[in-house]
Amino acid sequence: MRRLLIGWLCVLLLAGCASSPTPEPTPTASVAYPAPQPASDATTTASYPGPSSNPNQQQILAFYIVEPVRATDNQLNGGGPPQAPIRIVNLSRNNAVIAETATGADGLFSVPLRDVAAGDSVAIVFNEQAASAYSREQVQPFSVQTLPSGELVMSSVIVSP
Repeated sequence: MRRLLIGWLCVLLLAGCASSPTPEPTPTASVAYPAPQPASDATTTASYPGPSSNPNQQQILAFYIVEPVRATDNQLNGGGPPQAPIRIVNLSRNNAVIAETATGADGLFSVPLRDVAAGDSVAIVFNEQAASAYSREQVQPFSVQTLPSGELVMSSVIVSP
């Protein structure tokens, strides 16, 4: 009986070793990463988000706050789509409104920064109450948060000391 068992184990061992090895992938020729191409005309600057040559291309409606934001700063700067109505709020202080404005024709804004402390969270909220060329449906995919009031937070930053 022992011989039968040992013979059976040997057959299993030989059968397992006899299986063909899995072929390893062959290395492919490495291709150098394409070098960046210089802009065709580096002297012109485009406003945010820049003109689109394709009218069917969706416009990017992202907003941003220039960082770092310090508690001692007098101004808050940022940008977004041109002529977008925005509200700057302090999320850490029960969404207290710091300023209401609209981005300029160039997509930039600058507002006085007041009543903030280090560690506070300052945010751009899309102002749906003001007349705008943009709808909630257009900007919602670019929002980072929705407040309990339903307002769309487009960008936020934590104030540093």
